[in-house]
Amino acid sequence: MNRASWGWTHPLVRCALALAGGACLVLAFAPFRQWALGFLAPALLFWLWDDVRPGRAALYGLVFGIGFFGCGIYWIVHSIFVVGHEPLLLAWALVFSLTLVCAAFIAGIGWAASRLTPHPGFPRYALVLPALWVLAEWVRGWILTGFPWLDLGYSAVGGVLAQGYAPVLGTLGVSFVLALTAGLVVASLRLPEPRRRWSALAVLSAVWLLAPALSAVPWIRPAGSPIAVSVVQGDIPQRMKFSPGAWRVGLARYEAMSASLWRPGRVVIWPESAVSTWYEEAEGPLQRLRRQIRKKGATLITGVFHYDFRNGGRYNSAARIGSGPTRFYDKHHLVPYGEYFPVPAFVRSWLRDWKLPHSSFTMGPAVQRPFRVDGRRAGISICYEDAFGRDIRRALPQANWLVNVSDDAWFGRTIGPDQQFQMARMRALETGRPLARADNTAISGLIDAQGRVIGRLPPFLPLVLTGHLQPETGLTPYDRWGDRPIVFLALLFLFLGGCGEALRVRRAPVESTGSGDVL
Repeated sequence: MNRASWGWTHPLVRCALALAGGACLVLAFAPFRQWALGFLAPALLFWLWDDVRPGRAALYGLVFGIGFFGCGIYWIVHSIFVVGHEPLLLAWALVFSLTLVCAAFIAGIGWAASRLTPHPGFPRYALVLPALWVLAEWVRGWILTGFPWLDLGYSAVGGVLAQGYAPVLGTLGVSFVLALTAGLVVASLRLPEPRRRWSALAVLSAVWLLAPALSAVPWIRPAGSPIAVSVVQGDIPQRMKFSPGAWRVGLARYEAMSASLWRPGRVVIWPESAVSTWYEEAEGPLQRLRRQIRKKGATLITGVFHYDFRNGGRYNSAARIGSGPTRFYDKHHLVPYGEYFPVPAFVRSWLRDWKLPHSSFTMGPAVQRPFRVDGRRAGISICYEDAFGRDIRRALPQANWLVNVSDDAWFGRTIGPDQQFQMARMRALETGRPLARADNTAISGLIDAQGRVIGRLPPFLPLVLTGHLQPETGLTPYDRWGDRPIVFLALLFLFLGGCGEALRVRRAPVESTGSGDVL
C-alpha cells in the first residue's frame, strides 16, 4: 500500500481523528474548562463528515462518540465497582453499553446530515448540522428517563455565551450556538465561494456579539433581603456510611459541625442522605434536634430516607426541619444504574441480589411544593435531578432560590463531581435563581443567579461554607417556555436546510463529490 493511500481521506485515519476529537471534547468541560474545544472538536467532526456517504458518516460519528463519552463518563465504573463491589468486568460492560447508546446519537447526526445534504454547503453547516445536534441532545435527555450528561452547552458555563443564551434558550440553546459556531468555522474554511465564506464569518460574529447584549437584559429582580446560608460538608466515607448503625455516627458529626450555626434566619443545609437511614428510625433524635433548631429560629434542610406508610413508598428525600411541621421533598428523577436500572424487567429481578444500597427507590411526584423558609421559597432537588432543567423549572415561579443536596462520594476522585457542579451552575443561569449545593464530600458551594461561584469547598474535607444568597423573583424566557423554542427552531432549521439543499441540487444537478469517500 503506497503512502498516498494513507492521506486524510483514508477511513482509518479519519476514524483515528474522530476518536481523538471526541476525547479532546471532554477537555471543554469541568474540571479542564478548555472552552474553545466546545466548538473546535465538533468542527473537526463536521469536517470529517464532508463528502462521505451516510454509512461512513455514521461510523465516524460513532467513533467520535465513543471517544467523547468513553472518556467523559468513565467515572460511573467507580460507583459500581469500588462502592458497589460488583465485578469490574460487569461495571465496564454497563458503562460501555451506556457509552454506545450515547455515541449512537452522534452517529445518527452524521447519517442524517449526509442523507439530507450529501454535499458541503452553507445549508449543511449553518442549518442542518446545528439542528441535528440539538435534536439529538434533546432526545438523549429523555430516553431511559434521560441522560443529558455532557450536553455541549455545559462547556460554555462561566463564559459570556452561556450568560447570554442560557436564560433565553437553556442548555440546548447554548449547545445550538456552539454547534452553529462549529459549522460556521468549517464553512468559512471549506466553502469555495469567498462571498459564502465571508457570510459565514458575518453570521458567526453576529451570534457571538448578541450574547453580551442578552446577558444585560434584567430578566429577574431581587425578592427581599439576602438569605444567610451554611452548607455543611461532612466527608463521611462511603464505605461506612450505610453500614448498620452508622447513621448515628454521621448524625452526631453533622450536629457537632452545625452547633455554632443555629442562628435566627439562618438556613443550614446538610447533603443527600446525611441522615443515612429512614426518617422514621431516626425520628427521636431528629425531633430533639428540631426543638433546638426552633428555639434558635433557624432552619435545617437535610437529606434523609423516607418511608410512606400510606402507599408503601420508599423515597430518597430532603426534609425541612424547623418551625412548623417537618416537610419532605421526595426525589422524582432517579439515577440510572444506581436508583433505577435501565434494563428489562427480567434482568432487574436478577439485579435485586446486587450489593448496591438503596437501589430500588420509589419515584416521587413530578411537581412538589417548594419549601417555605422565612417567607421565601426554596426549590429542592436531589443529586442527579440538577442535570435536568425541565425538572428544576417546575418549582418556578414560586421558588426564589434553589437547593441541591447531593452525595458524589459515589464517584470518588474523578471528574464526575466537577461535571455535575458545572451543571448546577447552568441551572442557576437558566432559572435566574441562586443555588446552594451541599455534597457529602465532593463539591459543595454557593452559586448566584448569574451562575457565578460565590464560594466552593475543597473536596474530601469536613468543612462548612457560610454565605449569603440573594433570592430572586420574575421569570426568564427559559422559565416560561422551557426547551420548546429551541426544539422548534432546530426543526425549522432542519426544514430550511433541506429546502436549501433541494434548491442547490436543482440549480446544479451534476456536481463532483470531492474526495469520493464511499462506504
